Amino acid sequence: DGRYLRQFGSVDDLMAFADDSLLEVVQPLQRQIDLEAASRLRLDSDIVHQVVFRRLFGETAFCLTTASLPPAIAEQLADSPELTTAYHRSRSTVIGVLEKYLSIVVTDADQSITAVRAEPEVSDAIGCQPGDAILRIDRLYLDRDGLPIELAVGYFAPQHYSYRVQLRRRP
Repeated sequence: DGRYLRQFGSVDDLMAFADDSLLEVVQPLQRQIDLEAASRLRLDSDIVHQVVFRRLFGETAFCLTTASLPPAIAEQLADSPELTTAYHRSRSTVIGVLEKYLSIVVTDADQSITAVRAEPEVSDAIGCQPGDAILRIDRLYLDRDGLPIELAVGYFAPQHYSYRVQLRRRP
């Protein structure tokens, strides 16, 4: 019906976003002061680097995400057009870029999903009305040592996106 639908059950499934959707940079990776993101990334300072991007299925934007990275990681990505060039489109994920350029391996992701009202800047980016109910999906990605390497806060338009999880009973 024209909505983006993908099942998630692993970090590999999250990386598969790149298989059938595009990442479009809205605001290139840049240094920011963000107390909440720095705290969630367990940093010693309030400085993070953030990239804002839309996720597109065909030409339909179904998600706007702010990805926050620790400075030590972000500074090594200065030459990655996937995150540093405005309006650049690629079949990438941020964790895929980290693995490609830095050999970082993401092994875990902590995720929370809530319903929120769309703020005007979000609604403009994902094609809904301000105040519409949308999904907010927060993911904190961890490396093999359990260290946070990315905090992604995404806003998803339910008219263009469906989230499904398959649950199984243990044998």
